[in-house]
This record gives sequence, C-alpha cells and structure tokens, in this order.
Amino acid sequence: MRLSPFLLAAALLTLNAAADSTECLHCNKHLLPQPLKLIPGRKYARDRRADILHVKLNVTPDFARRTVSGTAALRFKPIALPLEKLELDAVDLKIASITAEGATVAEHQVTDDKLIITFAKAIAADTEAAVTITYSAQPEHGLYFRTPEMGYKAGDTQVWSQGEAEEHRFWFPSYDYPNERFTSEVICHVPKGMQVVSNGTLQSEKPEGEKATAFHWLQDKPHVNYLIAMAAGYFHKLEDKAGSLPLAMLVPPSHAERAANAFADTRKIIEFYQKEIGVPFAWDKYYQVYCLDFIAGGMENTSCTFEAVDMLYNSDTEQLRSLHELDAHETAHQWFGDLVTCRDWSHLWLNEGFASYYTVLYEGEKLGADAMKYAMWKEAQQVFMANDTRPIVWKDYGDPMQQFDSRAYPKGAWVLHMLRSQLGADLYRKCIKTYLERHRSSIVRTEDLQDIIEEVSGLSFDQFFDQWLFHGGVPELKIDYAWDAASKQARISVRQTQKLSEQVRLFRLPLPLGFTVPGQKEPLRFTADVRKEAEDFYFHLPAQPELVRVDPDYTVLAKIAFNPPGPMLEKQLQSDVIGRLLAISTLDDKHIDQLGKALREDNFYAVRAEAAKALAKIPEPKARAALIAGSSNQPDARTRRTIVQSLAALNTPESKETLWKMAQSEKNPDILASIIETWGARPGEPEVSKALRNYLAGTSFNHSIQLAAIRALRAQDDESAIPEVLARLPALNDLRGRDAGAAFDAVAFLARRPTNGQRDGVREFLSSKLSDPRHDWRLASTKALGTLRDPKALAVLEPMLRSSNDRIDPVREAAAKSVQDIRADLESPADLKKLWDRVQQLQKQSEDQQRELDTLKKKSQAAAAPEKKAGK
Repeated sequence: MRLSPFLLAAALLTLNAAADSTECLHCNKHLLPQPLKLIPGRKYARDRRADILHVKLNVTPDFARRTVSGTAALRFKPIALPLEKLELDAVDLKIASITAEGATVAEHQVTDDKLIITFAKAIAADTEAAVTITYSAQPEHGLYFRTPEMGYKAGDTQVWSQGEAEEHRFWFPSYDYPNERFTSEVICHVPKGMQVVSNGTLQSEKPEGEKATAFHWLQDKPHVNYLIAMAAGYFHKLEDKAGSLPLAMLVPPSHAERAANAFADTRKIIEFYQKEIGVPFAWDKYYQVYCLDFIAGGMENTSCTFEAVDMLYNSDTEQLRSLHELDAHETAHQWFGDLVTCRDWSHLWLNEGFASYYTVLYEGEKLGADAMKYAMWKEAQQVFMANDTRPIVWKDYGDPMQQFDSRAYPKGAWVLHMLRSQLGADLYRKCIKTYLERHRSSIVRTEDLQDIIEEVSGLSFDQFFDQWLFHGGVPELKIDYAWDAASKQARISVRQTQKLSEQVRLFRLPLPLGFTVPGQKEPLRFTADVRKEAEDFYFHLPAQPELVRVDPDYTVLAKIAFNPPGPMLEKQLQSDVIGRLLAISTLDDKHIDQLGKALREDNFYAVRAEAAKALAKIPEPKARAALIAGSSNQPDARTRRTIVQSLAALNTPESKETLWKMAQSEKNPDILASIIETWGARPGEPEVSKALRNYLAGTSFNHSIQLAAIRALRAQDDESAIPEVLARLPALNDLRGRDAGAAFDAVAFLARRPTNGQRDGVREFLSSKLSDPRHDWRLASTKALGTLRDPKALAVLEPMLRSSNDRIDPVREAAAKSVQDIRADLESPADLKKLWDRVQQLQKQSEDQQRELDTLKKKSQAAAAPEKKAGK
C-alpha cells in the first residue's frame, strides 16, 4: 500500500504526535481505514488452528442503502488437533444463518469482533470441512460506497474494498490476518451496465433478468485475506498487454481523459521488473482501478491494484505530476507482498520496503542514474525527518497501521539499497531471485531474507540485520579531514554522534571515501571500516587532493556532517548530483555567484531548486537579485514551483512584483495556484483583491485555483469576501475531503467576529453539511463550526455528543472540541470550562451506566430464553 504524498505527510505528523505521548503511533480516520485500537503488549503471529483452503464470496451491494448482503463460504482443514470451534474475524455483521459440510453446527456466537462457530462434534485433524455463512452488513470500514446520494456524480457510482491491514472483517467473516494463504472467488451482483473487478480471472458475466448482472471472478493461486478485492461501478477502460499478460486501466467516466496518463508506464514497469527480479509476473492479469476518495494512494490487491482518483492529473501540470512512481510501487508489490507476504505486521518492511526500493530502481531505468540517486536522497530525508529510533522489525505496535511509516517505506528501501551496494548488483539479484523462488506463495519473516542472502553470498550479515532491522536509528557521523604534506597522507576522523540507547547502538559500516588527486583520471577510492565511537583513518595519496568525498556513490544511510574546505566545495559543484546537492546545502553568502549559476545552468532540476532555496536564505540584496534573475526561463515545472516558494519566503517588494509578473504568464495551474496563495501576504491591495475574486469565480481541475484564492483571502482576513466565498461553495460540491476542510475553515474564520454580520449565513451553510453523507464533509463542517465561534452553533453541535456508541468517532470528537472552543470564547471562560468538564464527566457516567444496563438486559434475556423454550 502506498499513501499519497499528502496522506503520507499527514500520517507521519499524526504518527509522530501520538508517539510522543504513547510510544505508539497514530491513526486518523480520514487518513487510514479505522480508528486506532492501541492494544497494549508485544505482538506475535497468530496461531493457526485451521488451514483455510478456499474462500468464496457471493454478495450483492445495495448502493442506495450502502449495505452488502450474501454468503461467505470457507473451506478448511484442522491442522494438527481436532477443531471444536472455528473463530472468524467479524465486526458488525448480521448473521442470518450458518450451514456446514463435513460437520454439524451446534451453535454460533457473535462478539464485538468475532464470529465463533461451535461444532456438534470436533472435526478431526486434516479432515476437510466447510461452512457457509449468510449475512448482511452496513460496513464502516473495508467496503466503501460512492453514490449520488453521497454527492458523487451519478455516472461515477462505485463500491470498492480496502483490506489492509485488517479491514475485511467489517464486510465479510474471515481469517483476517496475513499468516494464512488460500484461493478465493468473488461473485458480485450489480445493476446492469456496471462492471466488477476482482482477483484472478473472470469466469463469467451473466445477465440476471433485465436489470442486473452477475460477475464471477476466481483467484486460483493462494494469497492472503487482505489482498481479496472487489470494485464495482461504471468505468472507462483502457487495455494493453505485457507479452501475453492482460493489462487494463479502469477510471470513473468523468476522468476518462486522464486515464492514459495513468497507464503510460505499466507495461514498461512489468517488463523491467521481470528482467530485474528474474521472476516472471505470477498472476493471471494486472488491472488497475481508480477509486473515488480512496483512503490511500494505492493498494496492491492480487492482480488488481486499486488507486486513488485524486492522483489522476491533467497534462498541463507538466513534470509536477506523474503516476509512474505510484504505478511502480504497487506493481512491485505483486512480487513483494503478494507472491510472498510478511508473516505478521512487525515484518511489514518486506512488503513496503521492497516496493519502495524497486520504485527507485524503475526511476533509474526510466530517467537515469541522477534521478535514481535523487530518489534515494528524498527517501533519506524522510527517514531523517521522522527521527524514529524504533527498530524496523518492531513488535510493540498498538495497531497494525502504526507500522506503515518511515521505517517500513524509505528506511526499508535504504536497507535494500545498502545490501545491493555491498553485494554488488548481480549477486544481489541472485539473492532476491532465490528468496522469491524459495518462498513463493508463502509467508516470510526478515530472518528468511537474511538466511537466503547468507546462503547465496557465503557472507555473514548477522550484524547488518541486527543493527539495521532489529535495532533502531541511523548513524550520525561527524567527519573531519586533514592533509599531512610531509607523509602525503589524508586523515579522515570519524565520530559517531547519535544518542545511544537500548534501541540505538554504535554502528559498524563500510564507509566509502573518494579522493580526487591532480594527475589522476579517476578519483582514488577507499573504504573505512567504521565501528568505534571515534577513530581516525589514514590514506596515502600521490598528492594533496582537490576534492574529498564521503560516500561518493551514496550507498550508506547516515546523517553526515562534513564541511570540506572552500575550494573543495567549488570543485564539488562540478561533481555528481549528490555532490552538487551537498555542496549547495553548505554554500553561504561568499558563494552567491556559484549558487546563481547553479540555479540558471545546472542540468538537473533538483539542484536548481536547491540553489533557489539556498539563495532565499541568504539575507543579502545580491542573493535576492540572483534568485529573481534565475526565476525566468526555467523549463522544469518542479524548479519553477520551488522558485515561487522561495520568492514568497523573501516577502520583499521585488519578490512580490516578480511573483505578480509570473502569474500573468504561468500556464501551469498548480504553479499558478501556488503563486495565488502567496497573495495572502498582500492585504489591502486593490489589484490583488480584484484578481483573487476573478480567480474565485473561475474554474480549474479539482478547483485548485479557486481553493488557492480562498486560502489567500483567509490569510488576508478579508471579511468583505465572505458573501462571494459563501456563494461559490455550493458550486464546489465535489471538493475532496481535505479541500472541503480548508474551504469551510476559511469562510468560518472570516466570519468569526460577531460584528461582521455574516455569522448566521455561514453557520446555516456549515450546519447543513453536518448531515452530508460524506464523512469527510461532516468532519470538515464540524471543525469549521468551532472556528466560527458562534454560540448559536451549540444547538446543533451539542446533540452530536449524546451518542452511546463507545467507538472512536472523529466527527463526535471534533464536535466536542468545537463545543469546548465556543464555550471557552464566551465570558468567564475558566468557569465555563469547569462547567463543561463536569458536563462531560456526567455524560461519560451516563454512557457507562447505559452500557451496564444493556449488558444486564442481554444477560437477563439469555437466561430467560431456555426457560421459555422449556415451557413450550
């Protein structure tokens, strides 16, 4: 699974905030499938009492009611001991009946999270049996409807599943854990004209009367439960082949013109992976389905990846948007995650780290060595930003979704990159090919990968796996260089400065060094065996080096602090892409000319972008002039966007004028939106105010320019814009959840003062969205009412707190926060807060008492039932 860039950043922030207080990570219902359960204690793989052989779903989704009903049939064998009870994961399923083959059902019990089927006689080990469960559900997670009643276009109606980590239990009973593999099939009955996509091959597509069609898909190669997939709806379809492998891309009809952009690399990716990995694509087809408001960037269901419609783009965004990385990540999972699957969530990196690294390898195949190195640079920055000292293989998570973070994705990718660098590309490929072939169609642990690498290479990787996988942190290296002319020796001093703990130890690592010496065609290469807290390394050279590079090929994940002498930095600006990026990060006000030249002339967009950021940080008129001079004639949109951000940070009359001129000629809507947002720092300027209102009234893909105008008006705190923003919002009815949140918050912020006379209209608009069928819109309006600070909103917010449901509900929590904010804004806020805290305590007591009464009532009914039966 890959989070979209926005979701990944937001999820990391949420994770880190939660980690500060709980030693566990996050969850946010908007970002991820379900509320955080935070079950304490170390987590280990489940017991398997029965071997599930096959799962067959025969279901009918009801789009109007957003429910699903049908049967789930599971064929199984007890593994080693007689089986008296079959325990299945199931949440909020209404069980109508259960029948069995090869056994007799005595009774069944439904708990909060289980369906427990008790047999009249224990089933003997290795004896095949089956159960068929007739059920219905209105799932909160796992299966998601997108219908006109929810504000979606009628022609785009969809329902789609999302199983990872353990979400399928919300819409069908199952063994919902990754250490069990089985075959599966899905039969889905939908209105005529719809299509259904699931795993494996399409067995039949049969009309059912004049108004319905049944699609029957069979996955005849085993996979794990969370990879079962079902998507139904109206789709625009593109098709291709990679050799004999059928490929398809399905998008909602309203996004048909953007489908080709998403499909451009799929065949090339599969062909590259088959060559790079050495193992053919294992499944019968590869389809990609773009889903409305999907909860991640993509999900690697076996043979049919589901991805987020939000990721689709128009070609006018130039290089700012591409789906080849998302495509490469999810396609890599068809090998790593689907063909072999982590045994439990502590080993998730075997899924996500591999997918992340092979995305980088494809980046190199598609765009060259510089692009691959820069991709690894970005992965490293994510690891450093997270500053996470927990091990990659970590069993203390409270919920599986806590594992989907920087340790599994970018750090996991770096572990593989270091392995590949130490083994060499050819030996690394041989190891990975052996790993896949040996464990094909099975579950794996980190130790399985280590065993294969040691077997194939003959080398010990005990220390490598121990420090990088089973301990946490990264090495932080303070490095100094000195030259001894008498002995012609270069001294490299290395000190490990990371904070040591039980989880973070001293590292042992091979640290490559490169010395560029006059008269030598190629740099002289050495490797320092770093293992101590502080040590010196000496290297005899023919002459004093012109340039010293630490890890010149970029093969070690480490925070390296190394400041070579000034002339070396200038020389480094002529080296490889990582060298140039490192040099720019070190250059100061003495190197403005060099930075300006890099901004104008460097052949790699990211180096130009870093030069722009560096110039913006130098408080000198010459630096500002160099940045403005370099803002024109930039062919790559990614550099132009960074220049916009850098000019905005200056906030000078010259930078503002430059941004204004750029807006008049910029054709890229995403960059134009970035420029418009900078106008939030220009209140009271008639020309800017007029332009913002013109952009607000216009149209753009995903309303990006209109949203930028709304954000700028909010930043200006321009109350006069309230009527125009409020009148524009109904036309933006298809805003994505996070965008609706920004728009609602903006109009509420502008209307927050009682004196502006606009509160009533804004409150009525936001209150009308509290009943919107879209969860994200309800959440957005609830939060915005808190921003509005209107006491009249308490009348609609307070009833939202009275639910007796004890599950985490982000909307209810947002309502509580908004009520508290409004009350705190009234007179005597301290007294009112005390009163509000007391009200909350009484409400909790009431809810606890109600649960106790419900429990007593159920026990009473259960006790009376046998007496009633006996009386008959």
